[in-house]
Amino acid sequence: MPRSSGCQPVREYRMPASSLGVRWAALSDIGRQRTRNEDAFRIVPERAYAVLADGMGGHRGGDVAARIVVDTFCSEMERHFAEAAGDGDCEQGMLAAVNGANSAVLDAAARERGFLGMGATLVALVADADGLVFAGVGDSRLYRYRGGALEQLTHDHTMLQELVDGGMISAEQASKAPFRGMLTRALGVAPDVEVEVAHTDLQAGDLLLLCSDGLTDMVGDDVIAAALAGDRSLDERAAALVALANAAGGRDNVTVVLACAVN
Repeated sequence: MPRSSGCQPVREYRMPASSLGVRWAALSDIGRQRTRNEDAFRIVPERAYAVLADGMGGHRGGDVAARIVVDTFCSEMERHFAEAAGDGDCEQGMLAAVNGANSAVLDAAARERGFLGMGATLVALVADADGLVFAGVGDSRLYRYRGGALEQLTHDHTMLQELVDGGMISAEQASKAPFRGMLTRALGVAPDVEVEVAHTDLQAGDLLLLCSDGLTDMVGDDVIAAALAGDRSLDERAAALVALANAAGGRDNVTVVLACAVN
C-alpha cells in the first residue's frame, strides 16, 4: 500500500508585546489502511497560527475538501490580520475564517458534480499576546499538555459525544464504541455551521497538540500524554504519536501539529 508523509520542522516565532515565543513541528501520515491522505494542515509561524482539516472519510473529494478548508481559512486569517492592524478581535477573525472555509467547500461542490457531499472537520489555533484562541468543528481535537497533565480543549461534535453529554453512556464506554466517527457538525454540509470558538491563557512550557481522529481513535489520552512527556524534541514527539497510531492499527490518516510556548 502506498504511503506518504510530510514533516514540518521546528520553527520559532516570538509574539509582539509578549515574552513568549512559539516553536512548531508537524507530521502527517497516510496510516496503515488508507490509499490516500485526506488530512491537510498548515502552520503560519510569523502569525503564530495553525490549522488542521480532516476530509470526511468515505465521501468523494475528502482530500479536496480538506485542502480547500486549509487554504481558505489561511486566506481569511491573512485578510483579518491585514485589516485589523494588530487591534482586531481574533475570535471574530477566526469565526469569519471558518465560515469562509465552509462556504468555499460548498461552492466547490456546487461547481463540480463529482465533489457533491464532500466535507471536512477543522481545528485551529492562534497564539497572541493575550493568550490562545482556538476553533473547532467536528472531531479533530486540540489538547494542552501542562505540568504533566493533558487536557482536551475542544469538544467533539459527534453522536457519541452527545450520548456522553446526555449521561446515556460513560466516557469509558464511548472510548470502546464502534461508531465514534459519526459527526454532528462538519464543514461543507450546510450553508450555516455552528463553530466552537474559545479563548484561554497560554503559559511558557505549554505544549499544544492539534490532531485528526486518526490519532485519537487509535490511542487513548493516557498514551498521548506519555508520548508528550519528557525532553525529546518536538519532531521526535510528533513522530512518536504517529508511530503509536500506526502500531495500534493505523485505520485512518493521522496528522499531528505541535506548538510549544517558550520564554
